[in-house]
Amino acid sequence: MNQDNSQHNFRAFVWHASWLGFTVTFTEVNTVLPGLILEVGGSQIHIGILTAIMIGAPMLTQLLFAGFLTPKPRKKPFLLAGIYLRVFALSGVAWTLSQISRIDPVYMIFLVYGWMLIFTTSGAFAGVSYTDILGKSIAGDQRKRFFVLRQFLSSLGVLISAIIARELLKRFTYPLNYEILFIAAAGSLFLASFGFIALREKPVANRYESSSALEIFKFIPGYLREDANLRNFILINNLTGFATTLMPFYVVLAKDTYSLGAKDIGNFLLIGITGMILSNFLWSKIVAKYSFKGVMVTWTIIGASLPLLALVLSGYAPYSVFQVIFFLSGVAMSAQKISQGGILIEISENDNRALYSGINGAFNLTIALFPLISGFVIAWLGYAPVFLLGSVAMISALFFVRRLNCEISKA
Repeated sequence: MNQDNSQHNFRAFVWHASWLGFTVTFTEVNTVLPGLILEVGGSQIHIGILTAIMIGAPMLTQLLFAGFLTPKPRKKPFLLAGIYLRVFALSGVAWTLSQISRIDPVYMIFLVYGWMLIFTTSGAFAGVSYTDILGKSIAGDQRKRFFVLRQFLSSLGVLISAIIARELLKRFTYPLNYEILFIAAAGSLFLASFGFIALREKPVANRYESSSALEIFKFIPGYLREDANLRNFILINNLTGFATTLMPFYVVLAKDTYSLGAKDIGNFLLIGITGMILSNFLWSKIVAKYSFKGVMVTWTIIGASLPLLALVLSGYAPYSVFQVIFFLSGVAMSAQKISQGGILIEISENDNRALYSGINGAFNLTIALFPLISGFVIAWLGYAPVFLLGSVAMISALFFVRRLNCEISKA
């Protein structure tokens, strides 16, 4: 890979990450979106449906998108198309909120579901292209630095926007506060796309160049049989999904336990982002010494402890202490983003990276289904059974993390 192109693309990806942080904050799936659904009058079941849409739907569609995108020598046009669809969806949510006086609350919830389904599936479409382009556009020796720097800059952008979001949620009444948030999210994502407009993508011919999507799917059983890394990676993501998809329910648990207002949602968001930023100093040291696998080990341990801690604190601790859950959630989310993205690139190659991304997404059944089931079970049996299952499943993922054998590709 040309070193000048690698440096140029490094800067392009960093530009995108910096602006993306604002969009992530204004549409945060663990705090802002649950807060919006609760404002409309939703319950645990509605939160479960929303989480399934935001986390599960893109996982289920990734394989279809990967089958379409894998033979394409250039992914940049598809990456930009996915981003602009997301901008359209965010603008749609803002428009829907502006019409709230004319729309029944039940219809409002389903309209938000529809817009966020467009947002998240187009994100999956863009995400397959993103992973593929990242793997072939930045030299292997720069990737460790990029993943940590990306998370740091993204978290910094998230921190700045979180302060803005908290003030907006406090100073403006519903629904104007959320309407402004989604307009700002759409604008930030549009600015983020400029980095990819400037991207220099080198076309890569591969073994699938003349294959159809259906023919590409035939390669999947062979990969699953032959690549132990891919199998272990899929198992890890399924087991950890039990706990990571519980994060939005911490907001609902806090609402049930303490008296919550719009300003509290903003505080939770700010606390979580603080955890994300501060933990980056830890990840840079762990990545340097133990690579992405070391970050994943740390993530599974923290993630497994969160559901148990949430149960204990909600039963015995005051509100001020319970907020530590959101700090640790931010730490866990930061570790998840760094380790999952880095390991996926390490265990794949340029000609199968998009397909690996799709396979991993399609087989993440836990992430797709567990949030939906959790909402019903929590409404029926309470938080304890669901949170305990999440904790046990996540800690068991350590067995498969230790079996991962991955190295940084120099491609």
